[in-house]
Amino acid sequence: MHMKRQISTERQPWLRTAIYTFMTLTVTVIVALLMLVVLGYQFNQKDGRLEQGGLLQFKSTPSGATVTLDEVRLGSQTTSKSTVDAGNHFVTFERDGYREWQKSIMIRPGQIGWLDYARLIPKEITTQTLHEYDTLSGALASPDDKYMLLHEAAASPDFTLVNIQNETLTYTTVSLPVGSYTKPSTAKSQSFTLDSWSHDGQAVLIRHTYDGNKTEWLLLNRSAPDRSVDINASYGITPSVVRFAGTGNRLLFVQTADMVRRINLDEQTLSRPLVTGVDTFTAYDDKTIIYATAAKAKSKTPRTVGYAAIDIDKPQTIATYPADSQPLYGAMTSYFGTRYVGIVHGKQLTILSGTLPTSGANGSMRPFAAHAVPAGVSQIMASDNDRFFVAALPDGYATYDLELTKYDETTWAHKTKEIEPLHWLDDYMLWSDYGGILRFYEFDGANQQDIMPAAPGFAASLSPNGKYIYNIAKTADGYVLQRAKLILS
Repeated sequence: MHMKRQISTERQPWLRTAIYTFMTLTVTVIVALLMLVVLGYQFNQKDGRLEQGGLLQFKSTPSGATVTLDEVRLGSQTTSKSTVDAGNHFVTFERDGYREWQKSIMIRPGQIGWLDYARLIPKEITTQTLHEYDTLSGALASPDDKYMLLHEAAASPDFTLVNIQNETLTYTTVSLPVGSYTKPSTAKSQSFTLDSWSHDGQAVLIRHTYDGNKTEWLLLNRSAPDRSVDINASYGITPSVVRFAGTGNRLLFVQTADMVRRINLDEQTLSRPLVTGVDTFTAYDDKTIIYATAAKAKSKTPRTVGYAAIDIDKPQTIATYPADSQPLYGAMTSYFGTRYVGIVHGKQLTILSGTLPTSGANGSMRPFAAHAVPAGVSQIMASDNDRFFVAALPDGYATYDLELTKYDETTWAHKTKEIEPLHWLDDYMLWSDYGGILRFYEFDGANQQDIMPAAPGFAASLSPNGKYIYNIAKTADGYVLQRAKLILS
């Protein structure tokens, strides 16, 4: 009978230490390898090196599209993802009944590329007439894609509110109450022009022109017309520009001469001048504007781009420019916690980032990017998703993508002499109706698509679920409100 040899008492601690050390090293190596995988590292067998790649996320509307990545068809459909090497990649989405969607994207080591905004367009588009109009002087779509406000006769204070939230549309007449606007003198004409919706889709700004050249600004509340406001009469001002402040409909920024103030309709107050010497401004939130000062005749005073707010004692300068007459515009956004200011001066687009100056500190706004732009910029804006600065050009638009640090210029496919403000279809796509054609453009100009006939100068809107696109078209007998199906199933 053989007895198992007992491990000596002296060797037991050393053995336990060796086992624990081996286990610890094994766990450490496994965790390290998992972290490398999570961070996108792969072993390049060709070069014998460990290299960090990235990740591509795929999503389309509608979903279920086949994905081809660098000429290799993936087994999964949208929504899906794939790890990739750092570098440039070419992606194609395909789905039966829809036009092909393509995109080239540069991925840096460790980066996640979000191709989650692809809107697939049907190969065949059929329009459906919803309502016919003998005349139509204006149309405006709400930012929340729920309503369109139509105006048939320019001289009439009556408007048609179209609810496009459901398959079957509803039409409601909304009228400016008597007393909410100035009646024209006997034998004098008047006209009402739709200007802009509030971000919440509750109110619309309207310019009322009467007695030849007199103008007043009106606020029409779509659900409570009796709460409509004559801004000029109520606050004793004659503004040249009125803009909604923030996401509600009860705060407004107004420019009178070269001063910008804020109106609080609930408190019925007109603020002190937030800043003077203003040429142009954009609203950042319900308290803050970004402004550019005007050039003064025979003055060498530098022009500035800065910000002013209802809760700071004086405007703060962000950037200074020569006392010239070149176009000067500014806009501001905050993207993933970083503040950015986009400025166009003449033929130069500059992006600054950092901390804004305050009354007690200089701030640290530093150059982030700079690009030459064509002459004739007429607008700069930040997108609603805060990712893009977009400048309106005479024949197109220029975009700077803060996420991809990428600049693109796009030329309108259909030419026009009547330049309109830029129109966003969603967070990643713009539209135009130039040349009598409704056309979609992605932010970088890719995947442009003609959709259907359009009457230039009116409106286009997605339905809230994205199934339909609505717009106005011209016919031999007048105008029609029409729609086309973008999601087939």
